[in-house]
Amino acid sequence: MSAALAPAAIAAIADAFVAARHAGVAIPAYPGEPPETLADAYAAQALAIDRWPDAIGGWKVARINDPWRERVGESRYLGPIFARTIVTAGAVSDVPAYPGGSAAFEAEIGLVLGDDADPDRRDWSITDARALIGDVRLVVEAASSALATLPTLGALAAIPAFGNNSGLILGPSVDLTALVGKAVEVTIDGASAGTALLWADADGPLPALAFALGQAAALGRPLKRGQIISTGALTGVHKVTIGQHCTARFGDLATIDCIVTTRPAER
Repeated sequence: MSAALAPAAIAAIADAFVAARHAGVAIPAYPGEPPETLADAYAAQALAIDRWPDAIGGWKVARINDPWRERVGESRYLGPIFARTIVTAGAVSDVPAYPGGSAAFEAEIGLVLGDDADPDRRDWSITDARALIGDVRLVVEAASSALATLPTLGALAAIPAFGNNSGLILGPSVDLTALVGKAVEVTIDGASAGTALLWADADGPLPALAFALGQAAALGRPLKRGQIISTGALTGVHKVTIGQHCTARFGDLATIDCIVTTRPAER
C-alpha cells in the first residue's frame, strides 16, 4: 500500500509551486516526497488552486502512464488552466517557460462547455458529454513547470504542480465533425517533431471530456459554462527551450505559430 503524506507535507508541496509561480523562477528539487496516491496529489493541487489569485478558466486532461496507471487504477488526470493564462493566438504567440525549469509544446483540441455541468454527477457517457459542448477550438498547451525534472517523476508529482500547465493558446473555432480525417503536425525550429490524426480513436477527444466532467465534480469543482477542456497532446509532449520557434499545423484548418519565452513573475 502506498504511504499517505502528512497534511504539512501536502501543504509544503503546494506552497513551493505557488511561490515559484509567483516569482517566475525554477526550484532545484521536488519539495519533499512526491505524492504516492491520487488523493494526496489532488489534495496538494486543491491547496495550490485555493492559494492562487486567479479563477479557473479550464482544465487540462493528461495521461497517467505506467507504473502509476497500474498502481492508482486511473489513466488520466486533471490540471487547472487559469483564466489569465488563456490567450487568443496572434501572429506569433508566447509559450511561457521557467528559466531552468521544464517546458513542452503540445497541440491539442479544446472543448468549451456550452452549459454548466450537473455538480452531483460523477459518471458521464460519451453522448451526454458531447451534448454539453458549446464550442470546439484548436489549441496549443504550454506545459511548463518550475522543476526541470518534473516530466521524469510521473503524473502524481505533476498534479500538485498545477498539473504542469502554464497556459493555453486558442486557435479558431471549428465544427467537431471537421476534425475527422484531418492531421496535425508539430514542428520545432522548422523540423517535424510529430504528426497524428485529429480524430485518431473511435470517439476522438470525447472520452477526455467525459473524464473531466466526472473528475472535476469529484474534486468539488464541477465544470461551468465557458470553461475549456484541453483534451490531451495529439502528437506527443514535445520538450522545448526558451527561444525556440514552434508551430502546430492542424491540416488545412489552422496554424498556430509560437515562440518559447521567459515566463514572467505572476501576482
